[in-house]
Amino acid sequence: MAAARLLALPHSVWEGDEILFIKGIEHFDPLHHQPHPPGYPLLIGLGKLLNLLFHDPFAALVALSVLSSLIGYAALVDAFQRIAAPAGPLPARRIAVAGALLFFLSPAMLVYGPLALSDPPAVMFLALALAAAARLAEAEPSRWLWPAVTLGAFASSAVGCRPQLALAVLPMLAVALWQGPRGRRGKASFVALGAFTAMSLLWFLPLLTAVGGPAGFLTFLGKQAGLVAQYDSTVPRAGGRAAWVATRFLAHPWGMRWTSLPVLALAAAGIAALAAGRRWRALPIAVLCAIDLGFGLLVMNPFDSVRYALPSLLGVAFAAAVGCEMLARRARVPAAVWPAAALLIAGFIVYTEPLLAVRTTTDSPPVQAARWIERSVPLDKVLIVEADLWPHAAYLLGEYQRIPADPSLQTRFKQRLTRPDFLLGDGESNWPGAVTFLWPESDPRGKLTRGHFRVVSVSPIPSDRWYAPLRGVFAAEPSLRQPLWRWMGPDASIGLWSKGSGGEQAALTLGLPNHAPLDSVPVTVTVNDLPAGQIQVPRGGSRTIIVPLPAGTDFAEISFRSAASFVPAETGLGPDVRRLAVQLQKVERDVSRP
Repeated sequence: MAAARLLALPHSVWEGDEILFIKGIEHFDPLHHQPHPPGYPLLIGLGKLLNLLFHDPFAALVALSVLSSLIGYAALVDAFQRIAAPAGPLPARRIAVAGALLFFLSPAMLVYGPLALSDPPAVMFLALALAAAARLAEAEPSRWLWPAVTLGAFASSAVGCRPQLALAVLPMLAVALWQGPRGRRGKASFVALGAFTAMSLLWFLPLLTAVGGPAGFLTFLGKQAGLVAQYDSTVPRAGGRAAWVATRFLAHPWGMRWTSLPVLALAAAGIAALAAGRRWRALPIAVLCAIDLGFGLLVMNPFDSVRYALPSLLGVAFAAAVGCEMLARRARVPAAVWPAAALLIAGFIVYTEPLLAVRTTTDSPPVQAARWIERSVPLDKVLIVEADLWPHAAYLLGEYQRIPADPSLQTRFKQRLTRPDFLLGDGESNWPGAVTFLWPESDPRGKLTRGHFRVVSVSPIPSDRWYAPLRGVFAAEPSLRQPLWRWMGPDASIGLWSKGSGGEQAALTLGLPNHAPLDSVPVTVTVNDLPAGQIQVPRGGSRTIIVPLPAGTDFAEISFRSAASFVPAETGLGPDVRRLAVQLQKVERDVSRP
């Protein structure tokens, strides 16, 4: 296990969440996404402790993840062996070791196990809690105290590392206490809940203080609910079929079909065997995994499904080991469990090798791009940064002035009128002169990650092509790196820079796609509130209007007022609830045109 983690150590930061956790260790400020909601207070506390030794937050978090894998493996072996004990000492040992290896060497854990994230420590505490629950279930009436204390403390610690787990951990804790020793069940529950409360206070009070007390905490929770609704349960699922979502959560964490299908088939056989044998000791892990998986399937972002599914993989790995043991015994070759598990693990390693090999030997593309900017771009230049790369830019390029590419954020940052010089984008760019940094494409990247940060581009922005969205102008589509159009609302405006010497003009091209439910849209254009013309934009076509830029000022506000508009969701054109009028397809300044 140690070799598997040490050989997969990342060469640099990669995911944006890693940077948010690093910043949280440097200064715990969850209100300003250091780290992001819900705050991960115990993870930050453990990271701060290790940082006293490493003096590098990234190294401290990576070390915490590696240590968590080693402790978690030992705890999971103990938990699985006790849960499988009715099968006999030798079969239970085989099930425990095979199941723990399947989990910790699964494609999901091979990729995320060594990273500076909250998942490995949270999984470690889940494994410790499950081991404590199994010990409590088998404890003699005189030996229940320590299992009860550790069950409560470790269950709380898992929530402290990943507060989202509370939805699954609390029912698991209730079931585990219900299975406590007869005659001592009430006392064991009281002690376990006391330990849970005491540990929770240790990590909750610093979080409460950081967010400004009880009133600030309620606002903080509301903000977290809004983020979940926007980034997990709404936009990412738009148009996604249920089968696709299920595949993301159930199959992709186990890699390609030649490994995921056997694991899931063995797990199904194992679940049937556990149910037929009434193995009630497996009830806590079953409750934990079923609730966590169900919540993920119904609510969470399918593109980040592998990380969200990690707690449920504990149950899948155990059930798969039980199924493998059952089939091997029926075939009268009990030792066949070992080559079967070894074959699956070899498949996991071979599958993830293309991603792990490049990640362990080279900087991630965001880090490569940041290093290039430091070498090649003067500090007085302004960067416009796409949303997914904002944490990287804020941490790695803190000396540069930065503008968020998302129009909805530009007002908040009060920098919407600043003209950028370079675009830092998550993907390939069509802007001329763009520089690209990339890792090779691979199937594990598509199945096991959110699909970001394989390609990062730095694009110089031509001064005569850039404009500032001021009002009613939505994000560039399909992206700012490949800007073909921006939808505008019925009352929209942009800001355009000029030399202010007079005689300059701007050519504005507006369009309306074929699928729009309007025959045409009349648009009135003004420049600094002075009439500049009117055009009729037909469905399926585009029109260009040339407007003068006023003299005596280096910035002009161009407004578009459309006489007709529509909401796609109200006309059967998908889930888009924006009110749209026309597309702004091109903006060009050309002083030579008559």
